[in-house]
Amino acid sequence: MSASASDPRAVIERWVDAVNAGDFATLESLLSEDCVSEYPQSGEIIRGRKNILAVLKNYPGGLGTVDRATAQITGGDQWAMTPSFVLVRLTGSGNARTAILKNRYPDDSVWWLVHFIEFAAGKMTKQIVYFAPEFEPPAWRAQWVERRS
Repeated sequence: MSASASDPRAVIERWVDAVNAGDFATLESLLSEDCVSEYPQSGEIIRGRKNILAVLKNYPGGLGTVDRATAQITGGDQWAMTPSFVLVRLTGSGNARTAILKNRYPDDSVWWLVHFIEFAAGKMTKQIVYFAPEFEPPAWRAQWVERRS
């Protein structure tokens, strides 16, 4: 595996592309066999690559896919919403990264995900994922905030 292919940023970008394409073979190749995925909000721990893939493969309604021919990419702080996952921000160094993603689920709800990811040998070894739905801001604080366009 080349240095660029094992770089955590490249792994995360391939992960997002593979989720959007429903490419489970690529997803499998990016996870260590003993990878652990935690969902703190529900208290779930998913142990092992096979179980993580089973959760993804059996998601009710599917994960959704992106039509690469019609997807639009923009620059800076601008991004295009697609039917599934969009990587909004990626930070970190060494073998740890934090990814912020926006996701449109099959029921058309929009959620934000904060994904803490650890790596070894170019593969994901641990994921901690927080999920939160998008919501309208309350009117009471409108005088102190600005809205993202």
